[in-house]
Amino acid sequence: MLMILNKPQISFLKIILIIFINTFLFVSKVSAESEKLVKVGILLGFTGAIESITPSMADAMELAFNEISDHTDTNLEIKFKLQRADTNCNNINISKTAAKNLINDGVTTIIGAACPGITKEIAKEITIPNKILLISPADNSNGLLNLKNRSFVFRTTPSKIRGSKILAEITKDRGIRKVAISFNNNLDNEVFAKFFKKELDKNNIETTIAISHDENSVDYTDHISALTAAGGDAVAIISNINSGGDRIINSMLDTGMFNKFIFPEYMVDQKIIEKFKKESQKKSFGYLQVLSSLGSKKFLALAQSKGINASSPYVAESYDAAAITILSHFAKFYNNQNSLEKQIYSVSNEPGLKIYPGEIKKAIEMLRHGKSINYEGATRVEFDDVGSTLGSFVEVDFGKGKLKSKKMR
Repeated sequence: MLMILNKPQISFLKIILIIFINTFLFVSKVSAESEKLVKVGILLGFTGAIESITPSMADAMELAFNEISDHTDTNLEIKFKLQRADTNCNNINISKTAAKNLINDGVTTIIGAACPGITKEIAKEITIPNKILLISPADNSNGLLNLKNRSFVFRTTPSKIRGSKILAEITKDRGIRKVAISFNNNLDNEVFAKFFKKELDKNNIETTIAISHDENSVDYTDHISALTAAGGDAVAIISNINSGGDRIINSMLDTGMFNKFIFPEYMVDQKIIEKFKKESQKKSFGYLQVLSSLGSKKFLALAQSKGINASSPYVAESYDAAAITILSHFAKFYNNQNSLEKQIYSVSNEPGLKIYPGEIKKAIEMLRHGKSINYEGATRVEFDDVGSTLGSFVEVDFGKGKLKSKKMR
């Protein structure tokens, strides 16, 4: 039976159709906005010098993203797509090309790099000019501090010179008033020694001498004589275990010229610990970088449940870098802000409720309702004004062939 509609009925149907179409378009637009796609690059040395540790780092990053992608809640406004790229570690041109390719593919944030020297060059020539956020979980070099417009560069591992401040604080608390400094003549150790002396000055501790040693030297007699002539309550050995520092210690212990030593974490090694068995050396000290106790326990349980090697280097820092990437993007969305880098400080630093590994979804819900969060993570994240995390450290004592933990710093 053919139904003939009159004009009022036709007009009414047109209105219904228009409403339906507009509603459909609106819902589609809202749906599209609620599922905004953010591309994130994972840029690590999957081949080359550190290829044995980077797979675990990448797995830890993906662990953080899986906390929200595996969730049944479909109301999350942002979806993330991860893209891996290889820096090769040994070839800076390959590294730069890998970073460029990620940017050409549309990533807004890159988590990496990990190999020494790579992060700085990529940041300086690729990510900063393109205003792409770069978060390194492993580069603790002091060279990153000299970058121009470094507001786009962060790292979840402390810079080496952060340790200089920690070491100076411990030295002051030990009542030491005069220090002789011997430092390995590579750039990082030179910068560390410079900042260590500066921090000693702030604490009214005299530096009697600060001289460099060459790891390739076969005779440190003159070097040790200079340190001895200058004198001091203790001597600080700013070096690496195999960069001359161990041989200088051997000579000093043999001659008995100093009986109190000050060590950064790179000199805290079992080979050194075993040398300090005499009662006279029990007051030698240093520090180690450690994970925060509560956050590290939560991360360890989470990583182990997914079969990730949590004891591998920079795995916890990698998880934290990924978590901060996620939370800063959501903070930017909810706060309607253009500056992603400012949101990193907002979600990572005080004030706010402390957030630990496994609580990313909880943190997103808080951000959605306008509440403040303070992402502590596995490594006690707290960024300074140049984008380096402050980290957690423990003061340690040497003596009788054992290492004893003292105060957390």
